[in-house]
Amino acid sequence: MDRHGTDLSLTAKGDSFQLEPRSVMGMLWLQTHFETSTWDLICTGAVRLKSESCEALCRDARKAGLNVAKIPALLVG
Repeated sequence: MDRHGTDLSLTAKGDSFQLEPRSVMGMLWLQTHFETSTWDLICTGAVRLKSESCEALCRDARKAGLNVAKIPALLVG
């Protein structure tokens, strides 16, 4: 396992991804990328990103040393 687990998770929800901080480092990093007015929404997992924004956020977060879990939609059938 990695040194400190998952910092951010992005879970597929239809055509968007639900963004959730999973560590203090993940939340601190998000605070440098989003407006103060969105922090409550981020903390509660209420923020969803389109695929293009999700990819850019993943690249930036990984470059900063964060562990990002991108969870695809599951198809049952």
